[in-house]
Amino acid sequence: MKVIEKINEIKERLLIHNNNQESIILVPTMGALHDGHLTLVKEAKKIAKIVVVSIFVNKAQFNNFEDFEKYPRNLIKDIEALKDCGINYIFAPSHQEIFQEQNNFEVNVLGIADCLCGRYRPKHFNGVALIISKLFNIIKPNHAIFGMKDFQQLLIIKKLVNDFNFSVKIHGFETVRNNQGLALSSRNQRLNNHQLLIASNIFRILNEIKNNFRNNKNILMEKKQELLAIGFDKVEYLEIRDENNLQLIENFQTNQQARIFIAVYLQGVRLIDNLAIS
Repeated sequence: MKVIEKINEIKERLLIHNNNQESIILVPTMGALHDGHLTLVKEAKKIAKIVVVSIFVNKAQFNNFEDFEKYPRNLIKDIEALKDCGINYIFAPSHQEIFQEQNNFEVNVLGIADCLCGRYRPKHFNGVALIISKLFNIIKPNHAIFGMKDFQQLLIIKKLVNDFNFSVKIHGFETVRNNQGLALSSRNQRLNNHQLLIASNIFRILNEIKNNFRNNKNILMEKKQELLAIGFDKVEYLEIRDENNLQLIENFQTNQQARIFIAVYLQGVRLIDNLAIS
């Protein structure tokens, strides 16, 4: 496993693999690695011969500077977590390496970025699309893998690949959860044990909505109130949407591919999750 910080070096090394027709898969991360990331890495090894894990906290996708500053960072610990995973490269560039000067261009995500996280985090997905585009151009992977906890992000990246004709196959992997059902997230590190127990109610609530929404038209409002009563600071959204285009679903049809989406705040920490209905 080789840790590389410079764009030119990673491009030179990966060019050799490309010339040898060895398939390359990218696992993009912002570090603060947990078992969810490591599960993606294990899955990546099944897909391609050369595995590249990127570690880069992308300032461009944070609409709140305080949130960016508080995001957990520990590159040494991340490298230690990956050393026995059998990957080939860690690409861990500095901010200056990726954004060598002020950007002259933006990637403006339309339509599907106007709801859910995109509604409450202005230009967040523009920043995501920008860094993913840069990583695809630097790494030139044949494949890339993303967790489905960030389902809106996954859908936007699939559309980015299609619209910009990137030669990358996108793989989505089911959300990894702890024993209580809480979706693994780097932000969980900011919660204490009691708060983690409160947070584990998110998955229970999602399942109760999945099992009862057809018979209870008021269940979303009822569950929002329950979440607040449990101890969450705020329910940003709790909605059922079409998983292909993220259109809001008010009258569910049995043949629709739909998901329940949630974003909540607990002690100032923003947590998201989703669950397929069909």
